[in-house]
Amino acid sequence: MTPGRPPTIRELGTRIRDGQLRAADLMDAALGRAAATEPLVSAYAHVDWQGARRAALEADRELAAGQDRGPLHGIPFAVKDVILTRDMPTRAGSDVPLDNPVERDATVVQRLRQAGCVLIGKHVTHEFACGQNVPPTRNAWDHDRYPGGSSAGAGVSVALGSSLVAIGTDAGGSVRKPAALNGVVGLKPTFGRVSRFGVLPPSGSMDHVGVVTRYVEDAATVLQTIAGADEHDPSTRAEPVPDYTASLSAGCAGVRIGVLQEARGDADDAGTSSATAAAIDLLEQLGAVTVPVTLTCLDAGRVAGEVLLAAEAGSSQLRLLRAHSDAYAAATRRYLTAGAVLPAAVLLAAESARERLCREVRALFEDHRLDVLLTPTTPLPAVPVHSMVIGRDLAHYVRHTLLANLTGLPAITVPCGLSAGLPVGLQLVARPLKEEVLFAVAASYEAAAAWAHLCPPAAS
Repeated sequence: MTPGRPPTIRELGTRIRDGQLRAADLMDAALGRAAATEPLVSAYAHVDWQGARRAALEADRELAAGQDRGPLHGIPFAVKDVILTRDMPTRAGSDVPLDNPVERDATVVQRLRQAGCVLIGKHVTHEFACGQNVPPTRNAWDHDRYPGGSSAGAGVSVALGSSLVAIGTDAGGSVRKPAALNGVVGLKPTFGRVSRFGVLPPSGSMDHVGVVTRYVEDAATVLQTIAGADEHDPSTRAEPVPDYTASLSAGCAGVRIGVLQEARGDADDAGTSSATAAAIDLLEQLGAVTVPVTLTCLDAGRVAGEVLLAAEAGSSQLRLLRAHSDAYAAATRRYLTAGAVLPAAVLLAAESARERLCREVRALFEDHRLDVLLTPTTPLPAVPVHSMVIGRDLAHYVRHTLLANLTGLPAITVPCGLSAGLPVGLQLVARPLKEEVLFAVAASYEAAAAWAHLCPPAAS
C-alpha cells in the first residue's frame, strides 16, 4: 500500500485473511470514526455499536476456522434507512408508523452478509427518500454545506471512514450526488442489475440500488457481490454477472467518450468547469477519443423525470398518506399528495418525453460509436445548507444525473478536483449492462489523477 493513502477494500481484506489485521480492529476503527464525527455530520440514523462489533468478532472466528467468504469478509458496511435489515429498525427517515417485516434483510443486505460484510448501521435519509425535508446530515468537507441528497449519509460516512461500503438508492442522482459532493465514488448500475427487494417505499421505474466507496476498485468488488437476478424482484436482469474486477486494468486507450455539450456548458461554477475540462484533457492523454455530442430532448426529459418521480412516489404512498397524513413532514406530504393526483394526460406526456430521450440517447451511442458519455456530476459543488431552497435547488443538482435514471443506463461518479476547496465529481454513463466499461475508464482516470487520495479535513 502507498504510504498516506487510504487502503482499498481488497487491500484490507487481504490483510485480514493474512492475519495482519482483525475484522474487529477494522470495525473498531470505523466505530471510532463514527463516534468522533457523528456529532458534527449526523450521517447515521442508527449505529449498532455492540452488534457490529460482535459480528466483526464472528467474522474473525470464521476466518480462524478456515471459512473464508472472499474479499469482503470482515469489511464494515452501512445502508440507507429505506433498506430492510433484520436486526435494526427501518424508519425511512419518517415518523409515519411502518409495518415492516421483521427478521428480513433486503436482498442487497443478505448478499453482502453472505460475503462476510459486517453491518455497522443505517444512514439518515430524507423522508421516504423524497428529498423534500432537510435532514441533519452535513457535508464531510464543510459542515455548513449541502451533503448531497437522500443518500447523503453514504457519501459522508465513506468520506470520513465511518463506513467503507455504503448502499443507497438512486432515483434521480441520490447516490452519485452525495458521492461527488463528498469526494468519493458513487455507482448507479443498470436498471435491474441489482435487486430492489426489501427497499422502501415500493421502488418506481427510475429507482436503483447503488454503491458508494472510496475507490473504483471497491465499487467493482461490491457490485460483483450484489449484482444478479433475484426471484423476489421481477425487474432484475437474468444476464450473467461478468467479472467486474477483471476490467479494472483495461485502461481507456481507444475508448470513445461523448462529451455532452449541454452539460459541459451549463456548469454554474468556474471550478467545476475547469475541473471537467482538465479531466477531459487527461482522458485524452490516456488514449481516449473524445467526441462532442448534443441531446436535443434533454431539457424535456428532465422535466418528465421530475413529473414521473413525483407520480411514482405519490402512488407508492397512497395507503400511508390516507392513514397517517399528519405524521409526514409538511413538505413531503405536499409533494406526495401532488404526485398522487397528477392528471393522466400529464403522465402520458411525461412518459412520451422519456421515450423520446431514451431513443435519442440510444441513437447517440450508435451513431457516434460511443462507449461512454461524460458530464460533470453536479453543475456546482456543495452550497451552504442555509441557502438551499428545495423547490429550486434540488432540480438544479440532478440536472446531469437524472439522465441515467430516465434511461436506466449505468453511471459512475469519480472525484475530479476541487472548487474553492470543495470536491467536484466527473460522471460517466455507459450502455446497458456495460458497467465493466465504466470501471475500466474510471479506474484509469482515478489512477492518473490521484484525486481519490484526498480526504476531508475531519478525516485527516
